[in-house]
Amino acid sequence: MNKKKTYMEIANMLSLITQLGLMVLICILGCTFIGKFLDSKLNTSPILTLIFMLLGVGGAFMGVYKTLIAYTKRK
Repeated sequence: MNKKKTYMEIANMLSLITQLGLMVLICILGCTFIGKFLDSKLNTSPILTLIFMLLGVGGAFMGVYKTLIAYTKRK
């Protein structure tokens, strides 16, 4: 029984790591592509791409922070 509990804990940690990685990837890449699209439509230099990339990084870290806080409170 103890072995099964260990495997379940490992599976839970792997799912958390996967969720955090996808959250960061989607936030940063999504915002970067939005910035590139707006740059191409408005004929601006990479200003909007950089702004949206920074917004994506900030949003990703905020999402990771909130997810980890909820996870630690649950434990």
